[in-house]
Amino acid sequence: MTTATMTQAFALPSTRTVFNLAIGGFAGLGFWELFSAVPTAWFAEYPLEPPELVKSLFAHQFGLTLSTPTAKLLHFVTGFLFYPLGYWLLTRWVKSFGMPADGWIWGVVTYFIALAFFAPLAGQHFLLNDVPRLSAMSLVGHAIYGWLAAYVFEALEARRS
Repeated sequence: MTTATMTQAFALPSTRTVFNLAIGGFAGLGFWELFSAVPTAWFAEYPLEPPELVKSLFAHQFGLTLSTPTAKLLHFVTGFLFYPLGYWLLTRWVKSFGMPADGWIWGVVTYFIALAFFAPLAGQHFLLNDVPRLSAMSLVGHAIYGWLAAYVFEALEARRS
């Protein structure tokens, strides 16, 4: 790898790219919010409540009590900014499969981050295996979230070129 290629591979995203990532993240998050509340509640008998997971995580790990609006804000910032930045880092710094596979894969990765890593730290079961239908709906929702966020981002980036 030449120095120029290495510099390009490890460059930070431009302001426009971060903006496009956030727009993609908002699209995915908008879908997620609807999906987690309505079809999930119908199928799993409970809605997915990410802010409750955030509150439980902070209480369990740090002894802190977060308000519901603060927990929602942390979840929203993760969904519209941090997860999209993670997608960008992985698809720009690691060999990828291309769209749409990258979007689906990133969505599944976000599921594992939330339910295999953070849920146990919050005192919940690994992958919410005590409520399998809720876990399955979370997997589907995260996969579609990842695909939609990546699709919107990549479409915006392609228009730019």
